[in-house]
Amino acid sequence: MSDIWLYDEHPAMFRANPLLFLLLLVSVVGILAIAVWWLRCKGERLALSDREVLMERGILSKQRTEIALSSIRSVRITQTLSQRLFGVGHVELFSAGDMAEIAIRNMPRPDRIRALAASRNLDLLPQR
Repeated sequence: MSDIWLYDEHPAMFRANPLLFLLLLVSVVGILAIAVWWLRCKGERLALSDREVLMERGILSKQRTEIALSSIRSVRITQTLSQRLFGVGHVELFSAGDMAEIAIRNMPRPDRIRALAASRNLDLLPQR
């Protein structure tokens, strides 16, 4: 496993849902909800190195999915208008078949993920 990660982020919290964040912040129950939300965001991680993609889920128990960067065939990024304004989006990575091997929501800078995958895989580069 490589020690140098080119991208290493947790899902965005405030930027993904700014209105919900502000509404929860003003209520007493909201502070507890924000703590749970923060733990869920810190429990997920997506990291790209020069050779592989790693997704981890969980705080106490871990689920890890690793895919070789060269085997990724397509990257799907889904963004709403507010997500585009705040620079976050849902990312799905496909290596074979119709089901995404890695799917993670509210990742900051999703275009960087696609660019890193495309730079390592000639199949993802735009055709001219």
